[in-house]
Amino acid sequence: MHMRKRKEKQKSIWYTITHISRLDKKEYVRLVRRIMLFIIIGFVASFLVFFGIAWFGGISKVLDIIATANLYVYALAFLSVFAGYLLRFVKWNYYLKKLGLKVPLKKNLIVYLSLYSMNITPGKVGRVLVAYTLNRVTKKKTTNLLPVVMLDIFTDFIGVGTLALIAAIYFHTYVLYIIAIDIVLMIPFLFLVSDWFYNIVKRLIRSEHVLKLFTLYGDEYFASQSTLNKPRVYAVSLAVSLPAAFLNAMALYFALIAIGFAPHIAGSAFIESSSMILGMVTAVPGNIGVTDGALVAFIGSAFHASSAISSAVTIMTRLATLWFGVILGGVLLIYSMRYWNTGARRRKRHAA
Repeated sequence: MHMRKRKEKQKSIWYTITHISRLDKKEYVRLVRRIMLFIIIGFVASFLVFFGIAWFGGISKVLDIIATANLYVYALAFLSVFAGYLLRFVKWNYYLKKLGLKVPLKKNLIVYLSLYSMNITPGKVGRVLVAYTLNRVTKKKTTNLLPVVMLDIFTDFIGVGTLALIAAIYFHTYVLYIIAIDIVLMIPFLFLVSDWFYNIVKRLIRSEHVLKLFTLYGDEYFASQSTLNKPRVYAVSLAVSLPAAFLNAMALYFALIAIGFAPHIAGSAFIESSSMILGMVTAVPGNIGVTDGALVAFIGSAFHASSAISSAVTIMTRLATLWFGVILGGVLLIYSMRYWNTGARRRKRHAA
């Protein structure tokens, strides 16, 4: 009974954070499989949403629009999204350097891109897996590496939220709604980027055991977080995240061109970024359903497109902005598992 409870506990992400010294490849693989369940569920959910959208637009018409789209132009949607990934990698690399961590460029890029496999998990929390791999590569405690992951998620949101606000101001529409959504979305991150909230919680904890555990890992986390929680770091982050969000939004622009539309660039940026933050505020994994529905409505309204066209373009856009990253990240996540064998190989060479 005791052993069964312990095994169940080992499957917990929180358990691995608080018992990082015991995390080995076998336990890491178990964690990956557990989180991959979200991806499978997300894939099924997304397929059902796509089917519903296609049904709304007329399945035969939607499939015909997608099948006759200019594939060369549509490929630019994926290229634009990938360019955004590479631009965000500059920000990621900057964070690691601020913490004094040196990771070989190729290895760092592979580990970073594997993050996107976790975009289908609730709040992208599955991205903490990358902190475990970095722990293996750098030998730095995971609690010291988690701020990099959390700040990366936070500043990605800032980029999308800022782009949506700029576009809303440009079009003089939905400005107050976008501001309200941006503020709501920022609240959960405040605890993760500010030790002020952390210290308040510490004072409220009455259990000595809980306080000791909370302080042990919380202090390590905020020791690293304080290095990154600087105005200059946020300025650099915004300078990278904003154009990266714009490149992501261009997936909609190229999808529209691919089917023969001549869309407004600013309009495409507004529709895609606004749909994204509407999905974020619901906390639905991958924004599935919410962002898709918003895209269908906004495309139809802004470009006076038929339901078939708005449905087809939505599916094409989401394939580029969500599933392209999940699939690419999943492949690289599997590839990055070889980094967990580094220590074992080194020990075998020494023994020989």
